[in-house]
Amino acid sequence: MRARPQGQSLAGSMNADLSRSLLALLRTTLAQPRHHQQYLCRVTRLSLLALQGRLDSDALAHDKRFQHAGWQRPLQRRLLQLWQAWQTPLQEWLNGLDVDESERANLRWLLAQLSAASAPSNSPFNPDILDATRHSGGGNLYRGVAHLLTDRLTARPLAMPEPDSTYRIGHELAPSCGTIIQRQPSYELIHYAPLTAEQHSRPLLIIPPPINRYYLLDLTPETSLVQHALSQGISVYLISWRNPNPSHCNWGLGHYVKASRAALGSVLATSASSQASLMGVCSGGLIASLLASWLQTHGEAGCLSALSLLVTPLDTRLQTDIHRLTGSATQQQLRRQVWRQGYLDERSMGSLFTWMKPEQLLWAPAIERYALGRELTTSPVSTWSHDNTRLPAQLVEDLLDLLQRDPLSHPGSLQINGKMIDCQSLALPSWHLAAEHDHIVPWHNAFPAQRLGGDRIFTLCRGGHIQGLLCPPGQPRAGYYSGPVTNDAQPQGWQSNATDTEGSWWPAWTDWLKSHSGALQPAITPILDADLGPAPGRYVHQL
Repeated sequence: MRARPQGQSLAGSMNADLSRSLLALLRTTLAQPRHHQQYLCRVTRLSLLALQGRLDSDALAHDKRFQHAGWQRPLQRRLLQLWQAWQTPLQEWLNGLDVDESERANLRWLLAQLSAASAPSNSPFNPDILDATRHSGGGNLYRGVAHLLTDRLTARPLAMPEPDSTYRIGHELAPSCGTIIQRQPSYELIHYAPLTAEQHSRPLLIIPPPINRYYLLDLTPETSLVQHALSQGISVYLISWRNPNPSHCNWGLGHYVKASRAALGSVLATSASSQASLMGVCSGGLIASLLASWLQTHGEAGCLSALSLLVTPLDTRLQTDIHRLTGSATQQQLRRQVWRQGYLDERSMGSLFTWMKPEQLLWAPAIERYALGRELTTSPVSTWSHDNTRLPAQLVEDLLDLLQRDPLSHPGSLQINGKMIDCQSLALPSWHLAAEHDHIVPWHNAFPAQRLGGDRIFTLCRGGHIQGLLCPPGQPRAGYYSGPVTNDAQPQGWQSNATDTEGSWWPAWTDWLKSHSGALQPAITPILDADLGPAPGRYVHQL
C-alpha cells in the first residue's frame, strides 16, 4: 500500500444534515415527552436486570467481537448486557419519533455509529486487551501508543496496515498475463493471454468501476474471475481506468461512456470480430448499460452480443445509510468541495466505505493496532480495498444526479453525449448478479425488471458486495438463486420461484456467456508492444 495525500473528509460535508436531524430530535423531547419517558423507563428496567446478570445476551453469541471466553466473566457479561439494555428497545423508540423519514434515517445512522463506538469490545475491560496487557507487562499499550503517534505524525489513515511488499500488483495481485494494447488519457486497455488453444470468436470487454482499482476482478490466481473466463475459452479484454487529477475535473459519465466506446472499437478491431459482449461491475455496470443504450440510439447495437452486469445499481434509489445521509445540504457542500479540488479525494472515498461498516472496518482494526499493539495483517482484499482512487468532480456530480432523479426509470430523462438514453428498450440478452448482504448496492436495486429490456437472467448469490464477487468454484458455503426475469417481476416474488443452487455462480455465468460468444476458433495471443508494455500496465500504479 502507498501513502495518500490528505484530503477533506466527506463526513465533514454531512454536518449540516446531521445537525438538522439532531435539532429535530430535540424538538421531539417537547412534543413527545411521554414517548421518551417510556423508552427511559424501559432502558432503566433492562439496565437493572443487566446489573443483576439476568438479561439474556445469547443474541451476541455469534458476534466475532465477543468470542473470547472472558466475556462470560461476571463483570464482562454485565457490561455486555448493559450495552444491550439501551439498544434492545432502540428501534421501537426511533420508529415512534414524530420526525421526517430523512431525519429518522440520519438518526438511525448516528445511533449505529454510537452503538459501534460504545461496544464493550472497545473498552479497557475487553478480555483480549486484559490478557495482552498481563502477558506483556503493558508492552502492548506501549506499542499501541507508538503506533498511534506514528500514524498521526505521518498523516496516515488511522488503523491502516503498514505498507509492505507482501502483495504486489503484477505479482501476487493482478497476476494474469496480458499486454496493454491501447493507452489513452483516461484508460489503458488490457488484452489477456489465452489459457486455451481455442477461444470463442466474440470477445468480452470488462468495464470495472472508476472507484478503486480494476484488479478485484483479477485479485489472485485462486480468486481471479478473469482467469476463470480465460480457462473457459473466453477472449478477455479489460479497461484499467486512470486515477484522475484536478486537470481531469470534467470527466463525467459522458466521458467514461465515450472512452468505453473507444475501447470497444479497439477490441473489435483486434479480435477481427463484428460483435463483443460487455461486462460491467458496480458503477462500471452503469457505464456499460449507458454505452449499450447509447450504441442503440446510434444504430450500432448490433456490435454487442450480450451484457453482464455485476452488483450494478440499475435502480439508483439506494436505501443505504450513506445515501440516506446525503441530504440537500450535504450534496451542496460536497459539490462545492469537489469542484474546488477538481475531484473527490481518495481519503474521503476510503472513509465513506469505512463508516458504512464501522465495527468491522474502524473499531476492530483500531483495537488491534492501538490497544493490542499488533501490526495489522494484510490480505489481498484489504490491500485492494485500501488502494483507493479519486473521482473527477463531474463524475461525482453525475452520480449524485443519478441518486436524486433515478433517470433510468424514465426513458429520455438522461442525456449522454447528446443522445437521450432509454435502457428499457434494449433488446440485448443480459445476465445480472446481486449479493444477498450487499451494503452498497442492495440486491433489490440491481433487479433488472422494468429497467432493461431483452432476455434477462438474474442471480442472487450469498455474501456481500466484495465477497459475493470473489466466489471461485470450491468456495465454502457458496450458493445462489437464479432464474429469468419478466417485465412485471418483483424481487421477492422472483426469489420464491428461482432455482436455489449450492456452489459458485462463476460456472453458471460462463456457461451463459459462452452461449452468446460465437463459435470456437484458434486463440489469438496478444503481441507485446514495447512502448505500451505488459499487463497490468502503468495506470494501476498511479498515485
